[in-house]
Amino acid sequence: MTEVVVSREFTVPADQVWAVLANFGDISWAPGMDRVELIGEGVGMTRRIFMPEMEPIDEVLQSIDHQARELRYTIPHGNPMPVTDYLAGPRVTAIDDTRCRVDWFGEFVPAGASETESAAAVKGIYVMMLQWLDEHLAQSA
Repeated sequence: MTEVVVSREFTVPADQVWAVLANFGDISWAPGMDRVELIGEGVGMTRRIFMPEMEPIDEVLQSIDHQARELRYTIPHGNPMPVTDYLAGPRVTAIDDTRCRVDWFGEFVPAGASETESAAAVKGIYVMMLQWLDEHLAQSA
């Protein structure tokens, strides 16, 4: 099992960042999707992401802890990264009343690529997601 973590600090209160991430069914803050279908609700729900020229990506909410401000999801179908047995999620930690840090972590088994290449692909996605989150929060301010 390979593990990666990408962290980024935000000049926004932790609860504000968590409000965006905790709404698992709404990832409109991440551009590039044609549409998202929701199947079910709460833990166990699937968000099926449709992107141009790709098969749908199913992300399944495995757990959510509002007190700890963290959630976990898997991608059992359509994972575009060279990995299997994927479990990931963000955790939001308050630094003070106006700043926080998001740690986006993942664990997986490399598939079709070396461990280094798989880890780089996963980290690249997390860097991009955190950038989009930062841009969304800046627009919402």
